Amino acid sequence: MAVLRDISFLWSMLHIVVLFLLLFEPRYPWRRTLLLSFAGWLALLAGNVLLMLCMGHGIIMRAAFFTCTLPSMALFFVLSKYRNGRFFFLFCLTDTVCFWILQITNFLDRLTGGSYAVMLISRLVLFPIAEYIFWKYLRRPYLELQSKIGKGWNLFAAIGGVYYLLIMVTAVPVGYPMPDGTGLAAILLVMILMPLTYLTIFHALWQQMQSYESSRQLERQRQDYAAICRKMELERIYRHDMRHHLIVLEGLLRQGDSGEARQYVRELRGKLAAINQKRWCANTAVNAVLASYIAQAEESGCRVQAGAEIPAELPYSEMDICIMLANVLENAIQACQKLEKEERWIELKVELTENRRLMLLADNGCPTPVEFSSDGLPAGPREEGHGMGLRSVRAIVSRYGGIFRSQWEEGRFRVQAVLFLPEK
Repeated sequence: MAVLRDISFLWSMLHIVVLFLLLFEPRYPWRRTLLLSFAGWLALLAGNVLLMLCMGHGIIMRAAFFTCTLPSMALFFVLSKYRNGRFFFLFCLTDTVCFWILQITNFLDRLTGGSYAVMLISRLVLFPIAEYIFWKYLRRPYLELQSKIGKGWNLFAAIGGVYYLLIMVTAVPVGYPMPDGTGLAAILLVMILMPLTYLTIFHALWQQMQSYESSRQLERQRQDYAAICRKMELERIYRHDMRHHLIVLEGLLRQGDSGEARQYVRELRGKLAAINQKRWCANTAVNAVLASYIAQAEESGCRVQAGAEIPAELPYSEMDICIMLANVLENAIQACQKLEKEERWIELKVELTENRRLMLLADNGCPTPVEFSSDGLPAGPREEGHGMGLRSVRAIVSRYGGIFRSQWEEGRFRVQAVLFLPEK
């Protein structure tokens, strides 16, 4: 039955490379990267097979660090886009996962008589399952983490390296006797603690990325808000200076210089057109945000129906309200841009009620059903620059102890939010 043992070893070596490449980001084009990767894998495989034939199968586990780990790490380090903690963390992660599977299948085979049949069958099944999980659930968020998070990788790589060495040291090579109860307990504790540690690391990285995205989104919205405020100030200045413009025009007409007067009117009209915007509500800041984003929506081919009953003075932070509206409208515009023109529509209603509650209701066309995660927000990977909007809206609603809900129903995506004034 030794042939089953050898086949399982070859199968495992192949899938160590596959698991690594699923999360790998190469420096060179993928065609060249794959050719070099599998050429290197074949060379390592040939060397390990020769070593196994000369010194026995058990030598592989004892010498794997020198015959497999270091050569493959050097090869992929040359091919990697990232030559820092990102690379070493990924290398430790995939190698540790693979050795974890090898150890589990080894124990399963020992428990069922040590014929190597269970070892081969379990490895034939478990490695493709691990690859499916990597591809389906881990690959896209992990590549996003790699591209956006620049700090913390060296520490996480060090943790991964320690776990890799722990598994290597505590591993029981094929054909070796099982350790005593204390040794077996230590091995099992390492096997249990390893996935828990990696889950904790991924959670920390994901939280860090969300914080980064939220900060970047908020900063961009503050810049938009500041630009809108500057535009409002410019409008106020132009209106204030209108009497001076009328005096100039009166003087030109009194002198009979109608050509110069017409030129002056054209220049003034151009300046006023640059700041002219539709009046949606009495509050100038909210009106500026609505005018800006509704204009964007209409330029994108969306049919917009909007109503805003907002007074000049608000009991809430103007910036909070503007950021809420900007996020909701931006999300709706980006969603509509993916649809056919006849399916692009947005409906918005925002008002301050008599009991001083601010209510927002926004709908946009969405013919495809949307899946929601456990936090009540749309599930699925976020696109670059998009996807954090509803989180920002919900964060603002939470600060006011309000109500937030997003849902899909009958071809429309709906966002509802209610803000309550905090008790004095």
